[in-house]
Amino acid sequence: MDPLNHDSPWKVTVEKLTRSFLEVTFPDVAAGIDWSVEPKSLEQELLEITPASEIGAKRVDKLLKVRLLDGTDQWLYLHIEVQMRYDPDLPKRLFIYHYRIFDKHGVSPLTLAILGDSSRKWRPTSYQYQSLGCGITFHFRICKTIDFKGKLDDPRYRHQQALFIIAAHLGTQQYRKNPQQLSAYRLELTAKFHNEEYPLSENHLLHHLIDWLMPLPDDLKIQFRKQLQQRLPDKTMPHITLFEELALKEGRQEGRQEGLVQNAREAVLDVLDTRFGQVPDSLRERVNAIGSEPTLKNLLRRAVRTPSLEEFQAAL
Repeated sequence: MDPLNHDSPWKVTVEKLTRSFLEVTFPDVAAGIDWSVEPKSLEQELLEITPASEIGAKRVDKLLKVRLLDGTDQWLYLHIEVQMRYDPDLPKRLFIYHYRIFDKHGVSPLTLAILGDSSRKWRPTSYQYQSLGCGITFHFRICKTIDFKGKLDDPRYRHQQALFIIAAHLGTQQYRKNPQQLSAYRLELTAKFHNEEYPLSENHLLHHLIDWLMPLPDDLKIQFRKQLQQRLPDKTMPHITLFEELALKEGRQEGRQEGLVQNAREAVLDVLDTRFGQVPDSLRERVNAIGSEPTLKNLLRRAVRTPSLEEFQAAL
């Protein structure tokens, strides 16, 4: 599977790093938001206008309600495409979702699209149709990840965690066919965010998001961790990630299947931890009691998409 089509890290990025994400991609929008009021994720409202056939598509759609500095509420429709190719249907798709939200809920959202393709020229900003004097023109705003190439040290983005996620995406886009260069780039990126002196919990989050976005071959995972420990000997490293743990387990043929099942359990719990904070012991025990890898893979998809921990528990 192409890692650039893996929507999970982008979904978690928007949920956990909302302010940083908007300050990097749409700074004027972020500047108009009252951040003393927590943005509300309108997951159920989005599901109501999403056809079943489109659930699971390799993109991220988020609907948020934010309080503006003028005291009014604004709905933000965030659409993230991380494909590397031109998509002529994007403007129409954004219009359809904008209209569905307006029709279903009576509000007109601000539609913001983040495009992760590698083209500097493709920059759609509107959708229109007209027939016999009757028509419509719909405008939306875009941000291209490629515009941030080489800007990791730009002082305008100092301390912005979201820029490291964009940099990881760009690195995978550039080096995905050369694992050694990808590993070297990831090492530099990881050293940079550790030197930002973020709290340990934020470092932990960035480690997992970059794990998702910059997957390494099994033989490079252990090498990467050793190089990181040598590079940052005085830093407190987060626990061994799921992917590195899998690489260690695969070194032993005996018990391999149990190792894969355990890895799948940890993947589910790790996503829940990242999205909702500490998972209750009772839920952790229920997940750890599951011995079917296919069942756990289904739970992982549910963990990524569930709007709340309570809803995940109710579906178990």
